[in-house]
Amino acid sequence: MLTLMQKLNRSRIVDIVGILIVIFMAYSSGYLFNNLTNIGMFAHDNWAKYVPFGIISVVSSSLSIISTRLTSRLNKFGNVVGTINTLISGTIDFMLGNSGAILTYPLSFLINAASVGGWMHYGDKRVNRVIDFKKLFFVMVLGVIALSFGLNYLAFQSTSPLFWLSSTVFALSLIPNIMNIFKIEDQWLFWIVYNVVQLAKALTQGNFANVGKYLYYIANSSVAYPVWRAKRQNNQL
Repeated sequence: MLTLMQKLNRSRIVDIVGILIVIFMAYSSGYLFNNLTNIGMFAHDNWAKYVPFGIISVVSSSLSIISTRLTSRLNKFGNVVGTINTLISGTIDFMLGNSGAILTYPLSFLINAASVGGWMHYGDKRVNRVIDFKKLFFVMVLGVIALSFGLNYLAFQSTSPLFWLSSTVFALSLIPNIMNIFKIEDQWLFWIVYNVVQLAKALTQGNFANVGKYLYYIANSSVAYPVWRAKRQNNQL
């Protein structure tokens, strides 16, 4: 079983399948051909019809898949791609109605950038466990929850359903992103939970490029976790 997981984790075909899923979901729903006039704040701007918002969303989702696949292979360049794409995905999320994005995504950008340095520190072979940081982990979780809800409340100025969803999703993303700085294998378990919630969010927003992406991510996280765990165990022998 582990051998199969390792093959799936390394497979370039699986990479391409992920991108094709995003394109297919966006195309079949009609989202691929959306422009900025489909977004409420730009509905009456003539220039907005020339901005291919659907295609930009698909490109961002594809970059996210590439970043995640590289990271699952313990390739440090996955963090570089992910850091750059944070700027694009944050802009898209804000336009789709997440007012908190203007405060939360800059923090995500800094954390992703920190992962680039963190992976350089731990090298190509080192993989850690959450238990190695158990004294800090509980404090981190509490701090992340407080920070997420605090920033989103400042942005939304209300406790609307979107506020609760955005705050929960952001908190769930911060935890594994911070774990990724330290190359902690258990991040993939948190990513599974995060991707399930993000799938619900994408369906709510009508961002169909992301629907396929998060279905794919749930499967990818399930593959990456045993591969990372085996890598750590082998390096300890």
